[in-house]
Amino acid sequence: DALGGIVGLFVNTLVLRTDTSGNPSFQELLNRVRKVNLAAYEHQDLPFERLVEVLNPRRSRARHPLFQIMLAFQNTPEPELELSGLKSDIEIRSVGAAKFDLTIELREHRKADGTPAGIGGFLEYSTDLFERNTVQTLAERLVRLLDSAADDPDQPIGRLDILLPAERENML
Repeated sequence: DALGGIVGLFVNTLVLRTDTSGNPSFQELLNRVRKVNLAAYEHQDLPFERLVEVLNPRRSRARHPLFQIMLAFQNTPEPELELSGLKSDIEIRSVGAAKFDLTIELREHRKADGTPAGIGGFLEYSTDLFERNTVQTLAERLVRLLDSAADDPDQPIGRLDILLPAERENML
């Protein structure tokens, strides 16, 4: 309440858990995620710090108390700054240190007419835990997983293809 009159950008983190039990189809998994997200949004005004205080999880300097991976999906229109004689662009820069073990930040892109133009993003990771090649492989696997899910959303999640062609060949 004390911050109610302050103007600025405040992002409240929602901690979400996904139930993958029973090897649901990707479509069913999306429905589960939707239900959890909608329930969480009903309480999104609760400050994250207050949630940590109430839950009082076991503290460790080795990891975040409630989650290790953050997924941020930015789908709001990019703001446009128009100043006479100047051109401006939004540029997201790393602060040089990862806040979490792994952060996946995605942004929806649109054409001038408003139609979808794809999704781009970046990964930020703790170099104490991951090597660059490992994170690169993880990103490639995520894209494969999403492609496989989009091709057949009724397929059980345990059967979605995540292996890269070279990995499959090595295993076989």
